[in-house]
Amino acid sequence: MYFKDIKSLSRDELRQFLSDNGQKPYRADQLRIWLFKLMAQTYEGLNVPAEICKLLEDNFRIKSLKEELKMESADGTVKWLYKTTDGFPVETVMIPTETRASVCVSTQSGCAMGCAFCRTGRMGLNRSLEAGEILEQIINVWRDYKVTNVIFMGMGEPLVNLEAVHRACVCLHDQKAFAMGKGRLTVSTCGVAPGIAELLERGTPCHLAVSLVAADDETRDGLMPVNKRWNLAKLLKAIDNYMELSGEWVTLEYILIKDKTCTRAAAENLIRIVKPRRCKVNAIVLNSNENPQLQAPSEQEVNEFLEIVRAKAVQINIRNPRGRDIFAACGQLASNPCKVAI
Repeated sequence: MYFKDIKSLSRDELRQFLSDNGQKPYRADQLRIWLFKLMAQTYEGLNVPAEICKLLEDNFRIKSLKEELKMESADGTVKWLYKTTDGFPVETVMIPTETRASVCVSTQSGCAMGCAFCRTGRMGLNRSLEAGEILEQIINVWRDYKVTNVIFMGMGEPLVNLEAVHRACVCLHDQKAFAMGKGRLTVSTCGVAPGIAELLERGTPCHLAVSLVAADDETRDGLMPVNKRWNLAKLLKAIDNYMELSGEWVTLEYILIKDKTCTRAAAENLIRIVKPRRCKVNAIVLNSNENPQLQAPSEQEVNEFLEIVRAKAVQINIRNPRGRDIFAACGQLASNPCKVAI
């Protein structure tokens, strides 16, 4: 029998469940302290009556992920491979700096978006994760590190699993749960334009990042199948609407690929998109991705590209890749699928 993860429930849903089963609704607040403040991973020892523990145990999982492998990079980045209760692989990455411990969480096992530069896309999609499974990735890291930032940029497309992502963000932002500021939560999309609008409608507490990758439709079509459904015009319209209604900046993620996105023409296309908008660009040199048709540019090519863009006063930063030696960098998360979701 498949039980839902108790961490997937909102406070109101947990209160309603307790009430429907003859228990005091206020117990929900006690339980959430144990789940999210004390990060309990078993029903034993919860500071509530035994009959409530039994009720919860009969209806909900409290632990969803089994650690299969933990790897540490030479630069301090740590990657975990987990298996869900139904046997699907999930990878999580922690990126440390002197002042931060950022967790890159997966929202799906595998991914259906099929981006040419991404190893996860080669897996295909197993299934989307529950909010509780997303939160458990963070809890597992938090046992060893003080998590400061959460980035929804691991396996999967967050805006295809928006209900679970929204629930996770709300819980992370909740002062009675993880109490993380909105600015410390970043949801990244490869360009699911309707999801950007829905993110805004829901009031999801997060910062928005968009994997632009390329700044013209022809190149983007070849790299990201999503562009054939929501092209740059539709995507930029969604981004503009988000910025206008939220009053916030949007981060654009750009991948530097030899002879494709790291040329003078590509730089000029990027300038045309970014110059009139309140966006900042995070650029990253292509990571190893097992696609022989895609190569990283030389250091000289990268510097020439940056000079062209910065000459037009466009804010662009180069992100140093982390965890390449353990395949933990952007676009490198992948695990051979164990089974195919039905």
